[in-house]
Amino acid sequence: MKIFLLHTDADLQPGNQPFKYPLHNEDFGIEQDMFQYLKSNPSLLASDPAAADFHYLPVFWTRWILNHDFGKHGLDELAQKINKIIIDDAKTFTVCENDDGPMIDLGKSRVYLGSRKTSEGFDAPLLCSEHNLPFFKQKKKYLASFIGRISTHLIRSQMKEAVKKCPDVAIFDGDKGTRFFVKTMLRSHVALCPRGYGGSSFRFYEAMQLGTVPFLIGDIDTRPFKKEINWDAFTFFTNDAREIPSILDKFTKEQLLEKGAYCKKFYEENLVYQKWCKYLIQDLI
Repeated sequence: MKIFLLHTDADLQPGNQPFKYPLHNEDFGIEQDMFQYLKSNPSLLASDPAAADFHYLPVFWTRWILNHDFGKHGLDELAQKINKIIIDDAKTFTVCENDDGPMIDLGKSRVYLGSRKTSEGFDAPLLCSEHNLPFFKQKKKYLASFIGRISTHLIRSQMKEAVKKCPDVAIFDGDKGTRFFVKTMLRSHVALCPRGYGGSSFRFYEAMQLGTVPFLIGDIDTRPFKKEINWDAFTFFTNDAREIPSILDKFTKEQLLEKGAYCKKFYEENLVYQKWCKYLIQDLI
């Protein structure tokens, strides 16, 4: 496997963006991480585009789009620049964290999306910076919990309705701050991770980072690299929020503790920045 790095001008790799999300996150994401991974692994690189199996398009899409008022201006110019950069779209791939994708037509290029919303595209993990842990270890209090805005997608309202009769499931609507978010997740066996505007959720991977079992709820299963990772062995997914109680009832709290510990171990060994990239390379083959 050999990859050619397509040359991109500096304006397509902005050094920062106007705001960060989640709030604790550093201004860094999977777009920058993939580029760093390839530059740090010269054995993967080809100097001749004709000799390469794939071409990587290292555009920092999310920063560019946010710096252009969420893509409200400059897209025509962006498309013109990208068309001049791509040599062979059938051999090209890129990584995009933005919920709406690159927002321009990339032809036959393979686009790995951090928050895929449609049937098109390939999935990548939606990663963020590590959380600071509270000084005292948190005891489990909830079978499952959710902290966030309910209004961002219909399935979140359906989730809230589905678990309203579950006494040990807690739903907190709205932004309660990072400390409350972390403590509540640590006190939960399962983190409910419904899709929002985007098809995936930072919350899914934050849960793994904190040793809590993530439960993705959405119309599309955006868990990435399914050929390489057996997600069903240690995480949950449903496209029908009404199934949440019955799925949770299948497991004892001891089993959920084991799954949560495995999630944390798997995350640290395979999904942190730089380590997830190997799965994308395998997926290209």
